[in-house]
Amino acid sequence: MADDIVKNIYNKYFKNWFKKNYKFLITILLYILYQSNFILSLVNSFGISINKIPKNPRIFCFFLSDLIYVVILILIFKKDIKKGLKDLKENFTNRTILSLNCWIVGCLLMTISSIIISLILKQEVSTNEALVRQSIKIAPLYMLFTCSIVAPIFEEMVFRKSLYGLIKFKWLFILVSGLGFGLLHVLGSYSNPLDFLYIVPYGSMGCCFAYLLTKTNNITLPIIIHMLHNTILVLSQIIGG
Repeated sequence: MADDIVKNIYNKYFKNWFKKNYKFLITILLYILYQSNFILSLVNSFGISINKIPKNPRIFCFFLSDLIYVVILILIFKKDIKKGLKDLKENFTNRTILSLNCWIVGCLLMTISSIIISLILKQEVSTNEALVRQSIKIAPLYMLFTCSIVAPIFEEMVFRKSLYGLIKFKWLFILVSGLGFGLLHVLGSYSNPLDFLYIVPYGSMGCCFAYLLTKTNNITLPIIIHMLHNTILVLSQIIGG
């Protein structure tokens, strides 16, 4: 009797929940593997040291690793991406205006909060931004690829699409999405506890992307705006030196 009850609960709740959300869980797992350089670590386990490979072949290895993850994500969410593109085509003007408005608000919040935090910490940019700029100087084309294509697709599928699928309350999703997005950009590069203040500017943009998704239910829009935002920033660094 007890076994039947447990089995019914499993079938009714857990199994159905997993069936509805397995794509989101796989995406989050892929992101964890991506952040931990799983593919490159796997290569290292065969006795091939990535760090000992010359610069250009090593950059190509990173490019290939990123490309594999992006292709997997596109295959997982190809129906959502096609649906989003169709929605954008049919409602181009409204979707464009809303997307640009969200982006502009995000940029304003990000800029204002970054200036305030920079004055408090007496440093020009966050540690994460400084590391990105340094990487752009070393490998500009690779950074243009990873920042303009890989990061927007991966981050939007994780912090927007997946979290939106898992969190059913709109404003809770927006807050969690923004907080997680902001934390991502600080956690791996902070040099002191005050660096966590930069969660605010990064999180502000993340919240705006999340709000855009809740208003349109179209993941393609925040991906495009995220791509636009990152491309402008990277190109400004490449062109500006």
